Amino acid sequence: MEIFRASVTLLSLCLFHSSLSETESMCKGNLPPFQHVALNSSVTVPCPVLSAPEMVFRLYKGSDEIFYISVNNTIISKINNSPGMAFTVNVVDNSTSFILNGVTKNTTAMYTCEAERIFPPPFQQVEHKPQTIVFVEERPVKQHAVCQDVSYLVVAFWVVLGAMVIYGLVTTCIVFNLRMKLSQMDTPFKDRECRRKWQGVQHPTWQGFYIDTVV
Repeated sequence: MEIFRASVTLLSLCLFHSSLSETESMCKGNLPPFQHVALNSSVTVPCPVLSAPEMVFRLYKGSDEIFYISVNNTIISKINNSPGMAFTVNVVDNSTSFILNGVTKNTTAMYTCEAERIFPPPFQQVEHKPQTIVFVEERPVKQHAVCQDVSYLVVAFWVVLGAMVIYGLVTTCIVFNLRMKLSQMDTPFKDRECRRKWQGVQHPTWQGFYIDTVV
């Protein structure tokens, strides 16, 4: 029964670890980077590098396009004018980014920046599409807090798993030793049964009697 319970517990922990491994892998880089910002502050959303004389950059909030801008030889032309939005180009490394100013709680979302090369031909869309998850809170939170919680859970899982494995091994050894000792013990009941088996069944002797009568 104890071995069965240990097996069920280990199976549950393994299932928990499978779901935990997915979260841990996201913290290692499969999930877009987080930007934790305070209310009414600014946040930067990175975009692809400026790699052609004329390019178009689009910013998406979720699946909705919210900003569209054209860059011609580092001259920025706003196609649609959205308040609180800005676009910058770093002339040193040609890195680009959108800037969201005066953010509110409604700004919280996942942002994707896409780019298209317009000139020189041919028209080509840039494969790299940076994504950023923005969290707007009353006060900023450390970006690595989520991954720290996951690491603590992983450590706790391995500690519990190790304890269960040790407990199972100790219990198995104890049960095995007890069975070995019981099989080697000679009980009075066992000796009596063995003697009966080897001596066979002895029938009692019947003694006759004689009645002498005188007529």
